[in-house]
Amino acid sequence: MRSLYFLSALILLGILYPAQHVGGTDINDKTLKSNSIYSVYELSPKTTAIVINHAETDSATVFDKIFDRIEEQDSIKANWFYTQFDEAVPVKGVQIVDSTGVYSLLYNERVEKEMKPLLDKDFYIYGTKGFEIQKPQKVVLGLDECKTNIFAFTIDRFDSNKNGKPIFASDKKINLVFGTNYKQIEAKINDHYSNIQSDYADNIPTKVYANIDNLYFVYTDDFKWRDTFSFETTECFFPSRAIFRLEKDGTVTPIWEDGLDLFGIPCD
Repeated sequence: MRSLYFLSALILLGILYPAQHVGGTDINDKTLKSNSIYSVYELSPKTTAIVINHAETDSATVFDKIFDRIEEQDSIKANWFYTQFDEAVPVKGVQIVDSTGVYSLLYNERVEKEMKPLLDKDFYIYGTKGFEIQKPQKVVLGLDECKTNIFAFTIDRFDSNKNGKPIFASDKKINLVFGTNYKQIEAKINDHYSNIQSDYADNIPTKVYANIDNLYFVYTDDFKWRDTFSFETTECFFPSRAIFRLEKDGTVTPIWEDGLDLFGIPCD
């Protein structure tokens, strides 16, 4: 169980997304420094996507700046939120393309036209067992007053039977080793998270699924929230992905972390 208040605070404040970078985030390690890395989630039974969080702060990425400029002109969020309170109000400015998951995924032509060229290339999509190469297809939005707002770049038919659950994407190949015995490093990483003071938590343990040298790739996710999400039955409210470095003294250091707040901390 990780410190979800700390991680969610970073997500909400945009600290995990340095200004001006198209890449997922800067990686504080020479092995991956030239890579752009993004989280990948199964957002619903129909939609798997490379996901970029909307930072909504002064530390905005180029994606945030594109959306905020269009939002200022077209009031996408305000119009969408208004329809959630009054079903009689027609949806304006967006099309609902998938309502089977935790988000109603929305399409806006202007947003896609400006964002898609930034990721219009092949990505290595890594799962828990392997990887495949795909190019993002469509750009959709997940907008919510409480949950993390997201920009989602959809991918088609990720082969989960062969490659496991999708976890992250990279614009360059990473020679991951998909090991079978990570119990010791998993214990260290879970201890790292448990030692951070937390006001919000679920009971989903962090799992290590691959490594490259002393870098360990992890996820905290039960992958069930994509199918059915409710505050009564859902157990995973803060799915996340991360990379940890095992230091020479035996401690672990996170060099990249990213996640979603599906609980809705700002509204609690």
